[in-house]
Amino acid sequence: MKSHDTARKVALGAMLAAAVSLATMIHVPMPGMRIYFNLGEGVIYVIALTLGARYGAFSGGIGAALADLLLGYPLWAPLTLVIKGTEGAVVGLLSKKGRKLAIFSGAIVMIAGYTISAGVLYGWKVAPMELVTDLFQTGIGGAFALVFVPILEKRLLPVSNRRH
Repeated sequence: MKSHDTARKVALGAMLAAAVSLATMIHVPMPGMRIYFNLGEGVIYVIALTLGARYGAFSGGIGAALADLLLGYPLWAPLTLVIKGTEGAVVGLLSKKGRKLAIFSGAIVMIAGYTISAGVLYGWKVAPMELVTDLFQTGIGGAFALVFVPILEKRLLPVSNRRH
């Protein structure tokens, strides 16, 4: 019974990481730079807010890093693994204290991580563009999660309360 539960959790984590990867691959490159705007943030926030820190960290880190590799940004993949993994964990850990606080805290992790990374990798002249892109990305992702999570919970709650 326990190995069955473990297999289900691993399968769910893999599917969620794939969802983050797909949402991240729907992106808009910033001209002249090796950075891009993407839709993965909202998916990470939804996962972390609904399923917690473990799924948020795993799917955020693995899914977004995989997207970096598939999109041709291999230099960013290890950084993304850490930044997005930490972001998902923070959102999941703080979700019980309030969705807005959780998203805001995760956004700070993401924005700081990528802005510092872009500055170190490409020079500090690139950092403001990264900062603005990340503010926009986390804002859209946060708004998406704040709208979508209550809808998702409303739809899933009746299913989770059924007797088997």
